[in-house]
Amino acid sequence: MASLRLHLIFILLLFAILLGPSLLAPASGAVITVTVSRDSVSIQMNFELTENLTTSLPTLDTVVDQSSPVLAPMQSGFQSMVPEARIEQLSLHARTEQIDNRTGLWVFQENYTITLSGVTNNSGGRIAADLAFLSSKNNQSITVSGVELNNVGRSYLVQGYQRFPPDSKTRYFAQTGEYTLPVTPELFTSSFSILDLSWTSHGVDRTGGYQPFDSSTIWNLQPRITPYNVTVGVGLTTEQTFLKKYVAYLGSSVEIIAPPSAQADGTTILFDLPTIAETIAPIIIVISLITAIATFLLERRISKPIRLARGRKR
Repeated sequence: MASLRLHLIFILLLFAILLGPSLLAPASGAVITVTVSRDSVSIQMNFELTENLTTSLPTLDTVVDQSSPVLAPMQSGFQSMVPEARIEQLSLHARTEQIDNRTGLWVFQENYTITLSGVTNNSGGRIAADLAFLSSKNNQSITVSGVELNNVGRSYLVQGYQRFPPDSKTRYFAQTGEYTLPVTPELFTSSFSILDLSWTSHGVDRTGGYQPFDSSTIWNLQPRITPYNVTVGVGLTTEQTFLKKYVAYLGSSVEIIAPPSAQADGTTILFDLPTIAETIAPIIIVISLITAIATFLLERRISKPIRLARGRKR
């Protein structure tokens, strides 16, 4: 009986090790998640601009698809890096909301779901996906319901500096720089576009890769400096702190998900298509495990009456 229990425990552990990772979808907290497949690339972009540099943002809560004016400028931005890129599907939910009445903080959220074709190449069982489109510098105007979605720095944020005229107790910060006048932060803000993804091509730490038994290969890209981050400090104290701070910043991170054993060569993701043997191997494993479990249960069912019969004879 003990050997049968050990047999079952071994089967269950083997089942968990071999198939467990494939049953768990990777959870992503990245701003941009790119999933690479054989014929296309799926992109999820969840931008969230947080700010109280202005007193308010325009009211917006809208959902659009590829039939909207959003598609053309987005596609041309991707094509500036990969000419064959084509957006097959697009959906966008854009909204603004005040999240803190006390501090005056607002968020400008833009959640894109995109399917992109024309960026993968099949050369006899080996797929090469060109992700150069991720570093596109898109500064085209994109307007939905009368609200600018891309060039929000020029359209909304830069006007916020007018609230904070320069004086001896006001400081302006942009990225890692500190200024006594708003000129540089204003220029930096005026050039800020949410869909300017050029930050992914430089000053980025890349981690991750394929791990044994994982169902996918995952890389994470994190910029060393946030692409857009400004602060105005008002009321400088003798302790070099500020009575109030006003901010505007956009989160930034990228997660790339590719099939198992994929490799990265610059902006290209390479992976091999599974052979027939590799495709049916999981099926064979499942059938073998089911057969083993069924055999164990059958043996247990048969052995129980035998033990009872032996007990009566005694």
